[in-house]
Amino acid sequence: MSNNGLGNLDDLFQAARDDGLTDNALNLVISNLNGPTMMGPVGAPLDQLASNEVTLAMNIIDMSGSMSPHAADLMRAYNDNYLTAMEHATAVDDILISTILFNDTVTLLHGYVNLTDAARLTPQVYQPYGTTALYDAVAGGLTNMVLYTQQLRQSGIMVRCIVIVYSDGEDNASQQRARDIQRTAVDLLKQEMYTLAFVGFVAGQPQIGFRTGSQPDPVRKLADEIGFTEALTATLNESDLRRIFHMVSMSTVRVSQGGAITANIFA
Repeated sequence: MSNNGLGNLDDLFQAARDDGLTDNALNLVISNLNGPTMMGPVGAPLDQLASNEVTLAMNIIDMSGSMSPHAADLMRAYNDNYLTAMEHATAVDDILISTILFNDTVTLLHGYVNLTDAARLTPQVYQPYGTTALYDAVAGGLTNMVLYTQQLRQSGIMVRCIVIVYSDGEDNASQQRARDIQRTAVDLLKQEMYTLAFVGFVAGQPQIGFRTGSQPDPVRKLADEIGFTEALTATLNESDLRRIFHMVSMSTVRVSQGGAITANIFA
């Protein structure tokens, strides 16, 4: 059985079990093998990698209708303060970027590619509408990351993994369940090479998304529900978007340069 340049999936599943992943994690992967994030190449071919140490950075970005007023600011922040900021850093050839966009559907913008090949967000690509299938997007993203990570490790490549989810509200459209993602996240974190972080944007409309002053903290609550250990509440104004994406870019660079196996993204 082969898929998306990953080679034999049965071998990857066995390698994942050998690395300590339980059926909780592998069942999530299996249930998403035919999902939208598996419709294209999952990652760069092994013979195109320039290093035996790789940092995988996955961005899972909300594109639901409530993000529409902030689309231009988000695109600029992602393009300039994330991608371009990393390109200007030194020794980042081993960073591979993958980006997923989601509303009521999930779209793999691209699998893991070098920074120079990572697609910028444009109005033709980032078009907010619809509802929020956050759990489906996270489940699909973790599926890609687990499979590609196992392929890299089987080839003797050291891997560090960073997943960042950006959303301005809770899930309201998914087939996947939060508890299944949480079980998978717990397994991945035990491997001590994964960083799982969630950015919750405060809504600008009173009846949509996260709201300032809500108790308990809705951003922390959602992060806990999916097993993500890092959580940050931010606004959707231009300066905050630029700050957040720059913070993530610098944390990714720091991990790629061997500062740590995992990162405290929001330090």
